[in-house]
Amino acid sequence: MAGEFEGLFARSRAFGWDNNKRKWTLSNRGIDFDEVRVIFDEPTIAYRSDRMGEVRYVVFGFLEGREVAVVCTFRDDLCWIISARRASRNERKKYHDYLPRRSAPERQD
Repeated sequence: MAGEFEGLFARSRAFGWDNNKRKWTLSNRGIDFDEVRVIFDEPTIAYRSDRMGEVRYVVFGFLEGREVAVVCTFRDDLCWIISARRASRNERKKYHDYLPRRSAPERQD
């Protein structure tokens, strides 16, 4: 699935959204669609979550230190943001389980 998403996103660097939904999300959730674009430049996990006859993806990443979940679809070469919210506890756990683990550096005496 990740390869499918990466292939779609590689072709799409432009973003779009419904401005009324952007205003609602900013007012009610404190998240601006214009700002969530930056999560796509960092490590993310994504899974397909089709709804209403449309291929959709849920993408988890960080926005200003907060874990967020962004729902998007692709319309031609445009990444269309549908919604954004704080990631749930379960979603945060999946995200952290996905990230590579770093071990502490060995001490050299």
